[in-house]
Order: sequence, then C-alpha cells, then structure tokens
Amino acid sequence: MINRLYVGVDISKNWFDVCTSLDEKVPVERFSNDSDGHAQFIKAVSPLARKIHVCMEHTGGYETPLALACIAANLIVSLLDGAKLADYRKSHGHARAKTDKQDARYIARFASERKPVQWLPVPDEYRTLRELVRHRQSLIQARTAWGCRASHTALSEIVTAQRKTLREILALQIKELNKAIAAHIKASPSLKEALKLLLSIPGIAGVAAARILAETGPISNYKSAREYALAAGLNPIVIHSGQRTPPGKLPVYGNADLRCALYHPTITCKSHKIGVSNFMERVKDNGDKLKMTVITAGMRKLAHIVYGVLSSKSTYDKNKL
Repeated sequence: MINRLYVGVDISKNWFDVCTSLDEKVPVERFSNDSDGHAQFIKAVSPLARKIHVCMEHTGGYETPLALACIAANLIVSLLDGAKLADYRKSHGHARAKTDKQDARYIARFASERKPVQWLPVPDEYRTLRELVRHRQSLIQARTAWGCRASHTALSEIVTAQRKTLREILALQIKELNKAIAAHIKASPSLKEALKLLLSIPGIAGVAAARILAETGPISNYKSAREYALAAGLNPIVIHSGQRTPPGKLPVYGNADLRCALYHPTITCKSHKIGVSNFMERVKDNGDKLKMTVITAGMRKLAHIVYGVLSSKSTYDKNKL
C-alpha cells in the first residue's frame, strides 16, 4: 500500500483530467467539473492510497469547488503556480505540443518531486468579503472606463445617453455594494474587530481597511511579518550577477491585490507626513533612492505594522513604530 499518492489534476471550466500514476501506460481519466464529477473523482481515488495529495493549478476560480470537495473528503490539496509549472515543463525539453492529459501528467510529476505545501481555504466570512471587495474594484474600473467614454462627444444622441446611463448605474451598484460590505463586516465579530484594529493605523481608512482585510484573510495563516510581506510581494529582491547590479524595482510576485491595497495608504502617509512617512524619509536619505524604491519600502513597513496590529490584537501605537 502506498503511503502517499500525488494526483495531478488539470482543470478547466467543464471538465478536469486526472493523472494517478507516473507510468505512461496508466491512462489519464476525465471527469465533469461539477458536483457529480467531484464525487466520482473522490470515489475513484480514495482506495488507491492511505493519503491522497491532490495537486492542481490556479485557474481563476474553476479549481475552488473541486478543492473544497476534496478537503471535505479529508484529501490533501495543493494549488500550484502556473508559471512554475510552465517553466518545469520547458525544463524537460519536450516538444511544444500541449494537451490537458499531458498537463495532468506534468502536474503529478511536479508534485511528486517538489512536495508542494498544503492549501487550506480561508473561512467563509473572509471568502465572501474578498468576493465583495474584488467585485467593487471591478465596478469602479468599469465606471472609470465609461466615464472616460462619456466625456467624449458622440454624434449619436442615444450613444451619449446610454454612456451616461451606464455610468450612473455603475455608481448606484457601487453604492449598494458598499452597504453590503459594511453589513457583512458588521455581522461577523472577527471581521469587525480586525477592521477596528486596521482603522487605528495612520493612512488606512474604511475602503483601504476592507481591501487589506479581504486580501489578508486570517492573520494566523502567516508565521511572521516577513512572511506576510512576502505574500504581498514586498520583500527585497537582490539581483547581482558579475558586475551587473540593476536598480531596484517594484516586485512582480505575490498577491497583487494585497500590494495594491497597501499602496494607497502608503501614498496617503507620504502626502500627509503621518505613519510610515518618517521611515520613508530615512530610506530616501540613506542614498540616491528611486521614488518607487522608497514607496515600496514604505509599503513593506506598513505590511509589518498591519501584521503586528492584527496578530497582537492591539491598536496602533506610534511608540512601537
């Protein structure tokens, strides 16, 4: 009996392909990506080993129902970075032909070699808050886009009217969504307490606090402030090769939404000379620093403060800064 079996799953909107063995002779099975298909998959793999480790790629949400169903069935789940899988596949030097079944085999092989960390879902109240907050950001972007279109003169009166109407509808939906976010936070004691703690930090107001809280999730998921900053993509990246030392730049890894949520409060601190502004000035005075390097340092400092406030469950104290 195998102690642990790594199962590679290549998932899409309507189905997912499953590889249960690295042996090329073992066929890759396909299941429908719905509740019936999830149940059939769990029933098929459960007798294969004592521990089933299901590994799948982030696909923008198609993987979440299957991952939750596997966790409910006491299976171990890992969600993998698509960029790492793509580089892993290229490292084998195989032909560029790409199929769902072949991807499932590569995921299984990658998991058996790299032993990815286990993925655990955040509580429902945080997942709902994240959905609400991200939907609000989408509506804000759409309102901005239609506002720009409405500012341009159109020859047709109906085009002008509908552009204006769409912008007004989006504004009403954003207003309604703000009320829904406030009501959801108020109904959850844990979210309500965490929001109160975040609002005590200079530079962080209601909208920014809700975004940070939604993207952070339970602070207990992070072992340290450094790990939290790493999740946001704010830890320094050292690039040095021979005599080449390129200037610093804003990192492009981690949770971009969390990084964006920390960016605007940092700019507020810099503009109003509060919070982390003194730290940013010290960074600037240490040498010829690029503007974005100084802002990134302030964002990282703010991330450490957020972690300290939430993990200690105490309000912001400037003496500890």
